[in-house]
Amino acid sequence: MRNRRVRGSAIADVIKVWVWALGSLVVGLWLTPVAFNGGKALSELSASKDFNGVVNKLAAWSGAARLEDFFMICWPLVALFLLLPLVEWLKLGNGRGEKSAWRIRLPHWAATSGENGQAIMPDRWGPMNGLAGFLLTFGCFVVIGVALVKAGSFTWTESRKGWQEGVWLEVGWALMVAFVIEIFFRRVVLGIFLRAMDVTFAVGSAALMFAGIHLILSGFSNAAKVDGETLSAFHLTGILFTSGDFLQRVVVVFLPWFAFGCVLGWARWRTASLWLPTGLLTGWLLADRLFSKATDAVPIHDKVAEYFAADSVHTGLIPLLGVIAVAGFIHVFTQGQALKRNSSDCD
Repeated sequence: MRNRRVRGSAIADVIKVWVWALGSLVVGLWLTPVAFNGGKALSELSASKDFNGVVNKLAAWSGAARLEDFFMICWPLVALFLLLPLVEWLKLGNGRGEKSAWRIRLPHWAATSGENGQAIMPDRWGPMNGLAGFLLTFGCFVVIGVALVKAGSFTWTESRKGWQEGVWLEVGWALMVAFVIEIFFRRVVLGIFLRAMDVTFAVGSAALMFAGIHLILSGFSNAAKVDGETLSAFHLTGILFTSGDFLQRVVVVFLPWFAFGCVLGWARWRTASLWLPTGLLTGWLLADRLFSKATDAVPIHDKVAEYFAADSVHTGLIPLLGVIAVAGFIHVFTQGQALKRNSSDCD
């Protein structure tokens, strides 16, 4: 009876996470046109009237910002605001409990056992795993990027040394973003999913949410020329999911990010640690940031060729092959660690 109750509460938690994610998306989409029009109005007003420094800077940013930029502010703010009721809804921290897979105390009736979930374990080799993951993805996708330049999909910018400017800021940005993303997706979300599902479904579900964000963002290119004054949340949603070649976006954008999300989840599961997935994601993000500064995408008019290489080192079937290669290496690299972890779990 207790196991059935624990299992039911775990499934309910999965549903709550998806309700929070979809609810944040809906509210974020509803607020984006409002914030966009408000920002543009502030920009026009500041041209004829002087405000204080903060408002003037906000007006200057709003004048140059795209619709996607406003969405990238509205959605995270809504998600952060709704995170507090989500934590309360999940009943985290109430009552006597054990440490969960994401190291937050659960109610005693929802405590994880050896068969459900997976605790994050101390790993003395964690920093080395993180460094190895960083070098693996960074090196792999730099090589892919150079190959795409040689193939004519990209060209070097006129100032090829421009990517070196602020490189350490780029490293810090990639590390910070990767840390936050891994804490949320691989510790919290995957930790919850592992309590309710088989490992394969849990990793795949977390990767689905991870890749879905990038699929939605890729649709904003179709909204670039839309009149913001007449734009509504329903209209924006229709543009994001129906305009353009949606199937192509699924193949070119969603599949590589979904595959890489699975690799990150698998690395977390195999090592029971966040070091390796954080290193992998840091290298992946940094390679894209530096490559985008050093190159310009070449317009492709061949429909078939567009599936193999797009406007980023992370989009297309060729980068997907790189993700598959990284997955194979991670499987071999973590074989000993997975065996040791499984052996300790059985003791």
